[in-house]
Amino acid sequence: MSSSHRAFFVLGAGQLSPCQVIPGHGGVFTDALHTARRRLSGLERDPVKHARHAMKVLMKFKLLELHAASHAEWDRWLAGTPYFELIRARFFADESLEALTTDLLAELITAGAAQSDASGVHNA
Repeated sequence: MSSSHRAFFVLGAGQLSPCQVIPGHGGVFTDALHTARRRLSGLERDPVKHARHAMKVLMKFKLLELHAASHAEWDRWLAGTPYFELIRARFFADESLEALTTDLLAELITAGAAQSDASGVHNA
């Protein structure tokens, strides 16, 4: 975590005492600051996991935007999004972008966040 983010988080932790947090997705949680600190700590400890998560989040948001895409359209978007290649080169240099994003899409499908069939990739 950058020093500016850490400073904001520490400052906010001393000034806020929420009883509940209602996230944009997922369930309501009550021990908000503890949960946030635990999640941030996990991301700091495992930057590779964080990188995979970031890529999946981008993929999911694209599916929310498009609702559906042909396989060719999806593959063009993945290959044409520079951030994917930056993450791949930094954290997954021994894996092709195609193989990596195929694995990530499979994880989204397993989680029920996406679907894929002969016509293409779909939001779920």
